[in-house]
Amino acid sequence: MRVEQADESNEAGLRELLRNNPLAGDIVVTLEREPNALHAAATGGDSFNILVGYRHGQKNVVACGARFELDAFVNGDVRRVGYLGEFRMDGGLRQRRRMLIESFTAMREAHEAGNVKLYFTTVVADNVAARRLFEAGLPGFPVYEPREEIVTLTIPVQSGARVRTRSRHIRQASENDEDAIATLLQRTGSEYQFHPVWDRARLASQTRCRGLSTQDFFLCESTGGPIGCLALWDQRGFKQTVISGYANRLRRLRPFYNAVAPLVRRPTLPAPGSRLETTFLSHLAVAPDDEETLHALVAAACRDAAKRELDYVMLGIAKRDPVHASLCRVFSCHAYTSMLYTAFWKDGADAAAALDQRIPRPEMAIL
Repeated sequence: MRVEQADESNEAGLRELLRNNPLAGDIVVTLEREPNALHAAATGGDSFNILVGYRHGQKNVVACGARFELDAFVNGDVRRVGYLGEFRMDGGLRQRRRMLIESFTAMREAHEAGNVKLYFTTVVADNVAARRLFEAGLPGFPVYEPREEIVTLTIPVQSGARVRTRSRHIRQASENDEDAIATLLQRTGSEYQFHPVWDRARLASQTRCRGLSTQDFFLCESTGGPIGCLALWDQRGFKQTVISGYANRLRRLRPFYNAVAPLVRRPTLPAPGSRLETTFLSHLAVAPDDEETLHALVAAACRDAAKRELDYVMLGIAKRDPVHASLCRVFSCHAYTSMLYTAFWKDGADAAAALDQRIPRPEMAIL
């Protein structure tokens, strides 16, 4: 396989690979990046390398993988860390394994030219084949160490919007709140592992925060000022989830479910080829024991999402994070679980060993 850096000259081939490689499950989806995959990638870090692979003598992209660098909190301090992801491969398991080995050879070259030693990554928990492959210690691979279960909660917008919390005052943010938002995120982020550093410059960047404005934030206020924030980051302009099909059982049940769904205020299951109208809740900053503020912020975001004709909002959170249990008690949630790994080559072993037991909180909206 020949490996190159992705740029504008081969970006269309990268998007085609993403369209043609759905993720299996009860609902089979493709994670697409129209109109330009590099726009979506730029939200993932302060710098990134997307590698695309070609079979020798062929012009179609058959593999891709990405390496990102970003400033994040590690053990309470700001550190430069990396994220490995966006792996897609054409072909059967044996072909994909061979291509992945070759991809990591190129990925290591990018690592050696970069500025980080420790990476993290996520793999869907029930993707047993991928997890075995990453944990097998194959030549050229970084070491993958499982660290934490991360749960992505999918909340139906209509039911979330009906949750009422009268003891908290929630308002939409304005440009005058930019410093307060950055301060909240910095203070909260230092308590977690891998929480991105969101200073004012990054929040204002339409590269790192494409499609996100200050007005997309919700603030909870007390007499002393803002005590919590949350953003509704509508990413449909550069990231799309498209239904490719349904597993056999769900395909048979879909007509009956769609007949009942409007009666219980649930979104229907779209036809294959349709886009899921969903996006992320992001930039969460709430005190761990302040459930009222958490619930009020999520409900306010759901009400705004309903105005935008979104069906679902998603929030990724560690399973042992108190936020996870709190949201599941109050909101109707569908959950899918991923495993958070730390990944490192030999020069990152000490950094991995030094991690303390803080709860991880990577920003799933940028992964």
